[in-house]
Amino acid sequence: MRLYLVCDDDDTEVGLRLAGVEGTRVHSAEEARAVILEKARQEEIGVILVNRSLMKELGDFPSEFRSEYNMPVLTEVPDTSGLPSGGSVARYVRDAVGIRE
Repeated sequence: MRLYLVCDDDDTEVGLRLAGVEGTRVHSAEEARAVILEKARQEEIGVILVNRSLMKELGDFPSEFRSEYNMPVLTEVPDTSGLPSGGSVARYVRDAVGIRE
């Protein structure tokens, strides 16, 4: 199972690429939807990461995607806009994979 990133900024793409996560930089929400649906058909991809600002632009698409697809998991990751108050990357990862403390 692999992670795959869909983002709209260079910093997020470079940072996750340095961590070994492959990805695509998109320029619109429409392009992001197309990439997400394309990657959803690839069985080896288990988690699709989308940066926060792009996730906001996608509107209802993430909810619709999650109701239609069990796998891959579609989850938001922090981007250059920072973490929400009290948030941490570790918490995002735990929440994304369903680990509760």
